[in-house]
Amino acid sequence: MIPDKMYITCRSFLKEIVSLLTWSILAACTVGPGTVVTCARAGSEQGLNLIWALIFATVVAYTLQEGSARLTISSGRSLGQCLRLKYENTYRIYNVAIVCWVVSIAVFIGNTMYECNNWAGGMSAIYALPSAENTDALRISCCIGYGLVVYVLLYWDKTDWLSVGLGIILMAMVALFLIVVSKLGMDGGRFAWGLIPNMPPGSANLILSLVGTTSIGFNLFLGSSIAEGKELAASQRGIAFSVFSAFIVSVLIMIVGDGVTSDEDGNFTIENLAGLIRETVGEVGLWIFSLGFIAAALSSMLTVPLGAALTVDSMFTMKKSTEASTGVTNLGVKGDQLEMDAPKPLDQELNKGSTSQIVQQEANQALPRWIYQGIMIAIVVIAVGVISADFPTEDVIQIAQVFNGCLLPFFAICLLLCLNDQQFMDKSPQKWWSNIFLVLAVTITLFLALNVFIQNVFGKFIPNESIKFGIAGGLAPTIMIILCLTTTLGKDILRSFKGRSVTYEVNDA
Repeated sequence: MIPDKMYITCRSFLKEIVSLLTWSILAACTVGPGTVVTCARAGSEQGLNLIWALIFATVVAYTLQEGSARLTISSGRSLGQCLRLKYENTYRIYNVAIVCWVVSIAVFIGNTMYECNNWAGGMSAIYALPSAENTDALRISCCIGYGLVVYVLLYWDKTDWLSVGLGIILMAMVALFLIVVSKLGMDGGRFAWGLIPNMPPGSANLILSLVGTTSIGFNLFLGSSIAEGKELAASQRGIAFSVFSAFIVSVLIMIVGDGVTSDEDGNFTIENLAGLIRETVGEVGLWIFSLGFIAAALSSMLTVPLGAALTVDSMFTMKKSTEASTGVTNLGVKGDQLEMDAPKPLDQELNKGSTSQIVQQEANQALPRWIYQGIMIAIVVIAVGVISADFPTEDVIQIAQVFNGCLLPFFAICLLLCLNDQQFMDKSPQKWWSNIFLVLAVTITLFLALNVFIQNVFGKFIPNESIKFGIAGGLAPTIMIILCLTTTLGKDILRSFKGRSVTYEVNDA
């Protein structure tokens, strides 16, 4: 009996490890070259003052990704499919709701910019290698080489096995930066001060970049795809592991960046970061950093176009069904792994007085394979072209992070609407406290995005920082109030407080 118990225990332990590492693909998406550059830059320019931004972004990332996984597990549908079903009776283009087109286009643009960020970081990793210089021949050949590797792996669909490898790479990066931090030392008082929210002058873009690189909007759709067919408790542990690992790496990188000196113009550069690592741990450390940086870039290069294609696929692929049943609610969860049975229209009448019977007429509507692959190829080709043209690395990375940070509240609102829809969450209604935190998180991300927009667009006309903060702070809750009043979200949130159903038309939104 003992050997059997040990076998079961070991098997359960290994299953848990594999589950955690499977979810680490989200951390691999998060801890790419953009995270390394953004966190190191924040440490170099602002010291440890922005630790709080990483904590906030991490909490938001877990809340949103856990909500996305819970939505998928409870409804049996991915976030993209839920959005399509929620708005299937609104204005459509080619039988797909306009909101799905908007989300798909936003994901494509955001992921394309994020892929440019990955390529820029990947080239910076090459330049950090001993004796490597930024020449046209090296830059163009390496960009094309990266592109070929990514395309081959995506075309052969050999990305499943990457999850475990990406988890190992993540742990290696933790070890490397932990060693550097232990040798550099850390001021505990300055670290504690950085836990208090503050916005030093000129830090608006950096703060939103930190939020954008830690809580990535398209990870909601990627995580939703990963959650299909999994248990909620295991998914929650996996998401917590992924998010916490990314947070630890980000904090370590920021602490290391605090020791990086700026160049003559007062700007942060990857070369200065590499120089600090070489001085601290020697030539071996520089090789480990460069190779780990390349691996992180390559992992993100793979997951970003894949995530974009999966997101668009979830919006445009649906297996519709029509039911005639007795005493069977159309809100039940059905379906398999990737294509779920859509619920019958809410206005379809149930046949009363007969035995339970379900008659299904299914029609598959799938995204053509060439479009699916074309999305991935287009993202990769654009990234290769942009970085081959030698655009400034740090600028490319920050623009990508800021843009994705601005998209985050939009994706979070989409998730919030679906989580409060009885059509999907009838078996596991959204709790009132979860709604409070989600609304608060969305409002704060809206404030950060609006603040950056005002700073960059109207900064010359409104020089006073307090006025800019006041405008952004007033607009963010106003937008949320308008959203609650013009959609079913307000009624849904009230229902979560009252603990009872509120009758309404699902398609009011």
